[in-house]
Amino acid sequence: MKALDPVRIFVTTLQQGSLSAAARALGLSPATVSRRIAALEEELGVRLLDRNSRQLMATEAGQIYHQRMERILEDVAQTENLARHIKQAPEGQLRVHSRTLLGIRLIAPLLHRFSASYPDLTVDLHLSEEPVNLIEQNFDVDLRLGPLEDSSYVARKLAIGERIVVASPSYVRSHAPVHVPEDLEKGHNCLTYRKHREPTSWRYLKDEQPRTLAVHGTVYANNGEVLRRAAISGLGIALLADWSVSDDVKAGRLVHLLPGYKLTNTTFDNGVYVLFRDTRMLPLKVRVFIDFLAKAFAELDLADTPAIMSAKTDT
Repeated sequence: MKALDPVRIFVTTLQQGSLSAAARALGLSPATVSRRIAALEEELGVRLLDRNSRQLMATEAGQIYHQRMERILEDVAQTENLARHIKQAPEGQLRVHSRTLLGIRLIAPLLHRFSASYPDLTVDLHLSEEPVNLIEQNFDVDLRLGPLEDSSYVARKLAIGERIVVASPSYVRSHAPVHVPEDLEKGHNCLTYRKHREPTSWRYLKDEQPRTLAVHGTVYANNGEVLRRAAISGLGIALLADWSVSDDVKAGRLVHLLPGYKLTNTTFDNGVYVLFRDTRMLPLKVRVFIDFLAKAFAELDLADTPAIMSAKTDT
């Protein structure tokens, strides 16, 4: 709707943080952006931006106007989208962000089925270890592990999960047995997940209370797939999501250690969650993707993987 163009320019300018950034995002010149906002202010009879500040700042009226109009623009976009796609066939580009191991082990194998079901949708999948801002980075959904702290998004739990301790049969045969979690502190090479330089520790529940383990090892990595492969090679013991190593345990490439204990390196809720924007009308492409994943994960029976992994090896 052309009538809302000045409003879109104003909202985009505040989202981007500067006139020049908004101009780049909108494909306009900074002068055009400034002129359109000035015309909007004149029409409303109130100043929306404080032009005396070094940084782009909204006035009190501008803040209220931005908050209300941002939601209205979202509603308009969703309504237009529904009107254009009343045939109920999602199309266009779906931008998806996922944690790396989750994307490799669970999402990638499902893409063939999803594309076959929705051939007019293009999936743009990005993997990383950091959460993303859906609005600023223009993602439709973000797939994460564990509970969510950002209340500005809507979260749906797609599957439950646990972290389990695994090692290769060769490592198990050549090292001291692990009967209780404290055994991990006694000379075992623990392959640990670490994104930055923070201290690494594992935790377990004893009498429903968390206890900390001071584990040590020769390898840190910010990628679970790296740790999985290192564990399979016999390098050491890893603490990984059950669904990421269930095939390896069933095939005998890895052994599930400490099956009677609940361990973690982050939180004891290690479920798979999908985040999406809080909109009144969820875009069809987002809805079909989330529903597809929920059904696919249920078929994979992720909740039963810990029971599957009570495998043993010769000692």
